[in-house]
Amino acid sequence: MKLFLAVISVLIFLDAPSLFAQSLFTINFENDEAGKFPAGWSSRDKENMGRVYSVQAENGHRFLHADARAIGIQVGYGKEWNLAEFPLLRWRWRALVFPEGTYERKKGGNDNVLSVYMVFGGWPIPSSIKYTWSDTLPAGTVFDSPLSGKTKIIVVRSGRSMAGKWVAEERNVLADYRSLFGMGEKNPSARGILLLTDSDNTMTRSVGDYDYITVAPN
Repeated sequence: MKLFLAVISVLIFLDAPSLFAQSLFTINFENDEAGKFPAGWSSRDKENMGRVYSVQAENGHRFLHADARAIGIQVGYGKEWNLAEFPLLRWRWRALVFPEGTYERKKGGNDNVLSVYMVFGGWPIPSSIKYTWSDTLPAGTVFDSPLSGKTKIIVVRSGRSMAGKWVAEERNVLADYRSLFGMGEKNPSARGILLLTDSDNTMTRSVGDYDYITVAPN
């Protein structure tokens, strides 16, 4: 529950810069300093966020690198938009080291090498969809987070066959929202994006990379 409540703190107190875009926006890390925590992102755990997340450079390209050693820290980018107008979420990620002994349906095994959250309106506790790269559950698996029923988990990618390679993903977030939460909110809006590479439940290590997070029209 503590991890989920961090969603609120991250998005309420985050002062993210507004980005260019009439039809879409893209978050990348090309203008960030290598070895540093990226601009525009924040976390409830400000003391330790730099221990896990830092911008790294490879072949002249910069991306967000996450190295979690028996720790779980979310980082967030606060941005609001209308999902009906911009329903698509695209991103690239790369799995490097998978946490051992995971089983995300249970709290004690709920760690992932890579996770991208979409956070939606709602007070006092917002709802969210967590898109994950699972080590054990098959792609397409959908279930409630063992930490909070307000978070729905979708396994986007599974297994280690693509480990070490950049993989591009795309989701229609509005369609996922309607499927998971129904029509409770007629015109849902996004409140931000969270990333989580964690290993605090299994007390192992989890390493992965993120890049080119894009919100776009259909």
